Amino acid sequence: PIAQTPDPEKNFRAVELDLSWPVDRLADLYAGHDAIVFAAGSRGQDLLGVDLDGAVKTMKAAERADISRFIMLSALDAEDPDKWPDQLHDYYIAKYYADEWLIHNTDLDYVIVQPTALTNDPAKGSITLQPQRPSTISRADVADVLVAALDSNRHRDTVKIASGNEAIVKALHV
Repeated sequence: PIAQTPDPEKNFRAVELDLSWPVDRLADLYAGHDAIVFAAGSRGQDLLGVDLDGAVKTMKAAERADISRFIMLSALDAEDPDKWPDQLHDYYIAKYYADEWLIHNTDLDYVIVQPTALTNDPAKGSITLQPQRPSTISRADVADVLVAALDSNRHRDTVKIASGNEAIVKALHV
């Protein structure tokens, strides 16, 4: 059979919220949803409040709302402090601890997506796994990977990505 990409307008709903809200309020908002894609970013303004605490609160709220699938946008090699770029050190600290919480303190069925350096280039629709530095990937391709991860056969897994030559759906085993 030929796979069809569902119409995002019919199958995805962006939810506007404030990550400073209490976990119970977030859980009420998430109730009835099938999955969460955590791609919030602080843009360097509130790393701890958004990239760490906001992520952990979202995980807790997901569990309270009986959501099991959780897709987490992280950063390449967030688990390895020796590989953190100096200019992004604080960002990597937040990502490291948020990822660690997801792995060790939840029962969520997660996929952690770790892209390399981001660009504003158009989407290619293809990636490489386990990239070497230096490499890049477009934000558009990262967004497509996050969506594809929802239906992938990856469970409690970390995926390291960069722009490449393998179709996203094939690379993620969707």
